[in-house]
Amino acid sequence: MIRSTYLVARRDYLGYVSAWGFWLGLLFTPVIIGIFMFAPMLAQNTQPTRHFTVIEQGDAFSNALRENLSAGEALLARAMLDPMAVIDDKASEAVESFDAAIESGASVAGAFEQAGGNPALLPRRDFVEVPAPVNNSGDLAPFLAGDRLVDTEDGPQPLFAALVVNDETGEIEYWSENLQARTLIDAAEKAEEELQLDRALAAVNVNRDVLTNARSARRSVKQQRLRVGAEAGTDTEVTQTDQAPFFVSIMMAFSLWFLIFSVINYLLMGTIEERSNKIFDSLLTSVKLPHLLAGKLLAVLLLALTLMAFWGFGSGLITWFMRDAISPEVAGVLGSLASAAANPALFVPAIISFVLGYLMFGSLFLALGSLCDTIQEAQTLMTPLFVMLMAPLLMLVFAIQDAESALIQIMAWVPVFTPFLLILRMPTEPPLWEVLAQLGLMAVTTYIILQLATRVYRAGAVHGAGVNDVWAFFGKLVPGQKSTA
Repeated sequence: MIRSTYLVARRDYLGYVSAWGFWLGLLFTPVIIGIFMFAPMLAQNTQPTRHFTVIEQGDAFSNALRENLSAGEALLARAMLDPMAVIDDKASEAVESFDAAIESGASVAGAFEQAGGNPALLPRRDFVEVPAPVNNSGDLAPFLAGDRLVDTEDGPQPLFAALVVNDETGEIEYWSENLQARTLIDAAEKAEEELQLDRALAAVNVNRDVLTNARSARRSVKQQRLRVGAEAGTDTEVTQTDQAPFFVSIMMAFSLWFLIFSVINYLLMGTIEERSNKIFDSLLTSVKLPHLLAGKLLAVLLLALTLMAFWGFGSGLITWFMRDAISPEVAGVLGSLASAAANPALFVPAIISFVLGYLMFGSLFLALGSLCDTIQEAQTLMTPLFVMLMAPLLMLVFAIQDAESALIQIMAWVPVFTPFLLILRMPTEPPLWEVLAQLGLMAVTTYIILQLATRVYRAGAVHGAGVNDVWAFFGKLVPGQKSTA
């Protein structure tokens, strides 16, 4: 049994890794993920600067809008100077230097340079204000239509939008031919809110500095937790080390979902190809069907481990070469995440969940693939499974807010969801009996599915059963329905 299973696994594994598509996907998957992560920033830097103008009697609203737009740029600049200090809301030398330069009247780019940053790294400004080319909204039409251009630092440019403060109606009119972009509208609404707040404070002879001082004097809320056992007597403030297991559990659950979702397609496509090419007959003359099934599952499991090893080694290698460029704060975060991932209380359930989850879904796709001659036939059977696989991904959203929510606790008892949701719950330290019960229930369900998958695989691979036989079987279960010969 062991030798025949090994031979089938080696045959399929070498067939997968020798295909150029496998290595292409292996190399390009991190690139694609990186594109999705940095796509918003790339889109912002590649889109043209949009010019707008403000028409009003005076400059109160214009000044408020400029301050609002500048505040957004300053917030991004602070995050680029020291992201960990901004996230933790703590002071740092670079951020304090930047804030001091802003208070002295420097521009965002100038303050960024004074704080030690390279102004060339700052994203391009989305909106740039230009002097109003006309005095009323009735004359804006040729500028908004692009028939006439406005003077800018970059030469004549089209006018993207105009904000008109209408004193007669008491409204602020936003004119633009672009009906989707709301960034400038949101900034205008925020600026008007701040402007009216200043006027309300001035009406009661209260300076805005009073409100600013009150906000700066607010007391911070520090998260605390009980320390028991070996941690008794230590600082009770929640640290990055305490929060690391929650982040690691989310990353592990997503990685498990991504790997299972990726590799089970190999089982599906490989089985359909072997059925359509009549390869099953040749294979079954050499090995028994259970051994064939086990070998195929083992081959794709090794394929998943190959993916994990490649990405893990690549990430470690990149981190090693960039170790001098990594700040101590970021290094501390990475160390906390690594320590949390190596914790047996999280690592062991994650490995068990991965193996059982893979066997559960892998055997399902392998069995159903044995009933299909074409991909079109497979789609009719696989759609419910793909929908089932999407549910745990949605649970990650709830876990980020509260991993102890009742929804996750209930869904974790559903065996097909347990591989993913159990990992999410481990940092909350659920009772040991509950963890063992869910692992046991998942193991029993996996065994039952493997037995059923073997029978379905035999029906498809040996007896030639197809999709129509599946529909006929379910038709018999519906009262009043007669199966067709």
